[in-house]
Amino acid sequence: MDRYIELPALHLKDGSKTSEDVPLIVEEPLEIRISGLPYAVLMRTPGHEMELAAGFCLTEGIVDSFAEILSMGFCPDETGELKNIVQVIVKDAPQEDERRPGPRALTSRSSCGLCGVRMLEDLDRRLSRLDGGPQIKADDLVRMQYDMLKMQDLFRTTRGGAHAVALAAAGGEIIVVREDLGRHNAMDKVIGHAMMNDIDCRRCVALISGRISFEMVQKAVRAGIAVVAAISAATSLAVNLAERMGCTLVGRLRDRDMVIYTHPSRILP
Repeated sequence: MDRYIELPALHLKDGSKTSEDVPLIVEEPLEIRISGLPYAVLMRTPGHEMELAAGFCLTEGIVDSFAEILSMGFCPDETGELKNIVQVIVKDAPQEDERRPGPRALTSRSSCGLCGVRMLEDLDRRLSRLDGGPQIKADDLVRMQYDMLKMQDLFRTTRGGAHAVALAAAGGEIIVVREDLGRHNAMDKVIGHAMMNDIDCRRCVALISGRISFEMVQKAVRAGIAVVAAISAATSLAVNLAERMGCTLVGRLRDRDMVIYTHPSRILP
């Protein structure tokens, strides 16, 4: 499936206008079914759907580990195509009880992974405070931002149309980068990659291309990622949650300039 397409557009610059084909990031729905029942529809960029589904199941609280996922695969839609419906079979199908959240009532928009959650209380569900975790040198965070940018092929092709999340070792070596039109999808993809490849997120650092919102901290804490850095700033709810959950937040990472919002002991000068 294509991750971008080219469409004709009119380009105005410095008083001149030209017609050109503009690369656009693809936005398509992905329905996730849990053990036969529809659970959510995500607006995402095609690619790495199994990672996205696995990471989504963990960060949603549907499973606690990859071992609870018995199988994953595409299901045919009404036209017979195998691209926009993923079925995840889990040991215990999600129920509307104290352990698992109920199915989302609405489609999750590309800008927000929380739009369809039924109850506000679900936002803080099943999170445990992060103790320990890696320490990382500030210089390694500086290097990571440039290493991640080199790996953002879709960002360059679409001229800034894609977000990215990198998962890295404590020494700053990037393990995986995933791009998507939604930051929350990119986060779920790297978490899913870690789950499917037996990578311990508790030893890792996450770097986000955009801002740090509540949902990004929620997903990181759920996966056990204790250090989250971003090129842009953090929101008030994100900082509040990170403080309570023992997560280190670093924002406004530009060149050698950064702001450490919470739990600074994990960042070595």
